[in-house]
Amino acid sequence: MADSSKIKQKLDIVSYAVAAVLVVAAFALPSFVSSAGSATREEVRMRLLELGMKVREANEYPSPETPQWSSEVSALWSVSSSGERASWVTENKPASLRLWNDIPAAVAAHASGGVVSIELVRDSQKKSPMLRVTGKLSSKNQHIEVEQIVLEKKTGAGEFKAVEDFESVEDFIYEDTDVLPGQTYGYRFVSSAVPAQVADGLPSPILDAAAMTMSSNELLTENPVPLDLVVKVGSYADEQLEPKLLGQILYWDYSAAKKVTLRTRGPDGAWGKGFAFGEDHNGKPRFGIRTIVPEKVKSHGVTIDDHLTGKKIVFKKETTSLPSVDSWDTVESAFEVPDKPEEPEEPGKTGAAKGTAKPGTKKPVAKPASTEKTVTSGKKPKPAGETPKKRPGGRKRPGFE
Repeated sequence: MADSSKIKQKLDIVSYAVAAVLVVAAFALPSFVSSAGSATREEVRMRLLELGMKVREANEYPSPETPQWSSEVSALWSVSSSGERASWVTENKPASLRLWNDIPAAVAAHASGGVVSIELVRDSQKKSPMLRVTGKLSSKNQHIEVEQIVLEKKTGAGEFKAVEDFESVEDFIYEDTDVLPGQTYGYRFVSSAVPAQVADGLPSPILDAAAMTMSSNELLTENPVPLDLVVKVGSYADEQLEPKLLGQILYWDYSAAKKVTLRTRGPDGAWGKGFAFGEDHNGKPRFGIRTIVPEKVKSHGVTIDDHLTGKKIVFKKETTSLPSVDSWDTVESAFEVPDKPEEPEEPGKTGAAKGTAKPGTKKPVAKPASTEKTVTSGKKPKPAGETPKKRPGGRKRPGFE
């Protein structure tokens, strides 16, 4: 009995101990769970912050576009879904990719340009004649850049010489004020070109070496530059006393833009020394008779003062081939424009397609010398070769294409 009593006492002690442990655990468990939950929430919050930063970075710096060939490479090296071991693991060599530029180089074209026209202009401001030369590049040019145009000028039967200080790389109008009355002139030019610039990665156009420099036609004036004044000496009156002139006076009036003709009406209307005529210049007529010397004297002739230029001009009776005062028509050459290709008809529109443009001769538009943007004397370019045919009268010389 004593033994059973001892056993009961030991069991009671164990029961009390277990109960105490359970009570302590009951009080400690909520605190432990709360602490673990706080740690989990903090970790989740930090992960969300990191994820938000990555999303913002992705929006600000988008990933580069996938190259067009990536899908082909992916398909080549993808693993088969059949379950078999992929052959590329042991058999295929490392892949290499080579890009080829299959765009062919453009063929550049550089064709001859042309001197289109030579126009006589009476400059009302400078009160002198000049020649307006129009030159055009060929519309057949493709994929080139013109680096230089050299204009050449010919006086009478002389040689062509480069016009100094001429600068142009496109269609031009050159006003030549360095001309003399009574002279004929001719013009031509040479254009130098190189292949045009292209975008990076594209092949440069191909330009044949022989086409880098092309010469234009030659265009000449058959009629000389006209004079501002012509005096046709018929005879003299009162030679023993005070010689007077019988004849005809022709001069160009720049203010009226026309030729004026004066004629004597017999001995009573003969012109003597001091006779003045012409448009106003500084309050008096431009021209005046300085002296009249009859034919009996070796130095005979009629001397005219030109108050505008400050020159003295002598006219003699035997002179029969003086240049005219009259203006002449513009000298032209045929400069043909190639046909334009037909424009395709837009879908949904009806009607006949637009026809092609026919070749035509381009004529310069005459503008006042003081307002037109042109290259003037003192700026000049180089040579070309091909002499156009002349029509009777020398007004037009077609033959340039």
